[in-house]
Amino acid sequence: MAILRKQPLIFLFIATVLLFTACGQNQSTPTPTGSTAVPPTRTEPTPTLANGANSTAVPPTDTPPTAQPEATATQTAVPTEPRPTPESTIELPGATVPPGFSFIKFADIYRPTGLAFDAAGRLYVTSFDGTVHILQDENGDGRSDRDTTFATGFSTALGITLRPGTNDVYVSSTGQITLLRDDNGDDVADTRDLFVSGLPNGLHQNDNLQFGLDGWLYMGVGSTCDTCTEADSRSASIMRFNVDTGESEVIAHGLRNPYDIAFYPGTSDLFATDNGRDDLGLDSPFEELNQIIVGGDYGWPNCWNEDEGSDCAGTETAVAFFAPHSSANGLDFYSGSQFPAEYQNNAFVAIFGTFLTDGVYTGVARVQLTPDGDSYQSTVSWFAQWPDGRPLPLIVGPDGALYVGDYINSVIYRISYGP
Repeated sequence: MAILRKQPLIFLFIATVLLFTACGQNQSTPTPTGSTAVPPTRTEPTPTLANGANSTAVPPTDTPPTAQPEATATQTAVPTEPRPTPESTIELPGATVPPGFSFIKFADIYRPTGLAFDAAGRLYVTSFDGTVHILQDENGDGRSDRDTTFATGFSTALGITLRPGTNDVYVSSTGQITLLRDDNGDDVADTRDLFVSGLPNGLHQNDNLQFGLDGWLYMGVGSTCDTCTEADSRSASIMRFNVDTGESEVIAHGLRNPYDIAFYPGTSDLFATDNGRDDLGLDSPFEELNQIIVGGDYGWPNCWNEDEGSDCAGTETAVAFFAPHSSANGLDFYSGSQFPAEYQNNAFVAIFGTFLTDGVYTGVARVQLTPDGDSYQSTVSWFAQWPDGRPLPLIVGPDGALYVGDYINSVIYRISYGP
């Protein structure tokens, strides 16, 4: 388990109070706050924070040397050619990514909040003004050439996904989930059906959503308050929905604002980002990446960090921590083939930061997860940063590039390996 927090030169975070996902989403002025089985039920304790609360990363585990065959007269050592680092393009002055990676603008979109690709490789985007866009790169140059308005009129749309094998588009907006269909293929929604309504909302609301390989639709639901006892058990939870029957259930609770969810590649292990309460000062609590266990209690509002607070018995501990109030939001796992092999199955997390203090360090965090029994150990580091960025949604595209929506600058960036 690891923490990404403020350090000189590289791991830079300012522990400040955030406005959008930690303090509230529903305000008049926009302020950002497989497998075919359900996620497993835990049978062993969750891992503990390595080296205490001031750890910056899990110390690497020493790997025993691999036994080598004895040399014979017929064996000749063949040197392995290192993979050359490709040339890269950094279009935004001051942006930093690892060597060989490119950072370019994919599209200008007003305050992007959610991203989803369809089977044709087109990018669906929800924006804070309630519009759903379809972006297309028609000539393969890594930039959007066409922006089509698919639907409008949503209130605080924070999530979008498509049902696999169909063109059914599900949008998460204040208190509801809406199903959109394009019946005549003109890239404009023709039918608009309310799938779920009456979800609790207040300080936060229902967030991003994702289909599992079991066919159910999973979604995070934020709390209606900073710290309170919720009247509705669906608040501060992870829910899932059967889109054929309408059945729904809460599978985990105690999550103040689980902005995004994603499945670890090739498994039914569900993960969610979460942003903690605001009333404990600038140094606590840490933001979190959690493995979601069916029936799990993640502690909010009484328990935070590593068993701090009260009533922590039986609560789940995060698999990775981020700086207090830094607002961990968009989440996806890398399962493409474009990035170097060491990025396979890594999680990328959008760190939004806060508007309250100058000099706030934000960007995209990389979380290297190592399976450990029925849980995971983690190492956290920066992957990408850029001046004055406010990354909110992110997604790995079918081309293997990482797409990141910068909320405050109204831009979607594309991060790829090579030009």
